[in-house]
Amino acid sequence: MAEDCQVADYVLRSEHSLYESFVRFINNSDRKVDVLWVNFEGRHVKYKTLPPGAFFDVNTYATHPWVFLDSETQDRLVVKSKEVFLPEPWDVQYQHLRREEFPPRPERTLVYITIPVYTLRQRSLQIVRNTLSQPDDAFKLELPSSLQRELAAMVKGSIRSQSIAS
Repeated sequence: MAEDCQVADYVLRSEHSLYESFVRFINNSDRKVDVLWVNFEGRHVKYKTLPPGAFFDVNTYATHPWVFLDSETQDRLVVKSKEVFLPEPWDVQYQHLRREEFPPRPERTLVYITIPVYTLRQRSLQIVRNTLSQPDDAFKLELPSSLQRELAAMVKGSIRSQSIAS
C-alpha cells in the first residue's frame, strides 16, 4: 500500500535512529487489521494483516511511526487512543534500574490495537458507506452534497483497498 501520510504541512515519516524498539502488535479488535510502517518518504508499507486476536512481533526503531487500518474499510484504528504509534527505545522501561540489572534480552512492548471511539457522524457515514457498492451511489441519496462527496470518497477508498488486497 503506497499512501502519503501528511498532517497539515508536516509529513509523518521514519527518521534514522540508533534506538531500537521491540514491540508486539496485538489486534484487540474484531476486525482484520493492516499493520503499516510509515517509511522514510512518508509512504505506508504494509507489514502484516492481523486477524482478530492475533499478534505480530517486530523489531523497529524509536523514530519509526506505525499506523493501523481496518483491512476491509480502511478506517483508522488506534493504539492508546492515538492514530499513530511511535515506539520508545527498548531500554526506557528499565530506566529505574542499573545497567547490570537489565534483563538478559529486551522484552517486547505490548501494543494493543483497538477501535477508536467514533463520533456519531463518523460512525453513521461508515454504516451508510458499507451499504453502497459504487461511489456514484452516494449521489443518489437525499443528503447534503458535502456528505454525498465524502461518502463517495469513502466508497472509492474501500473499493481501491479491496482491489489491492485481491
